[in-house]
Amino acid sequence: MPAAYSQDEQTLLALELNGEPLDLDHGYPARIIAPGRPGVLQTKWVHKVEVI
Repeated sequence: MPAAYSQDEQTLLALELNGEPLDLDHGYPARIIAPGRPGVLQTKWVHKVEVI
């Protein structure tokens, strides 16, 4: 994911959708939601987060 999205303070690591855990088709266990980025480009199936 380009730094402009990953460094945006509004970018989220989502674990739930509408109070329910994400399902497998939508990124369970976690996915990135970045503002201004089309849904088809949101990062799904996050398995590692590296803070630099």
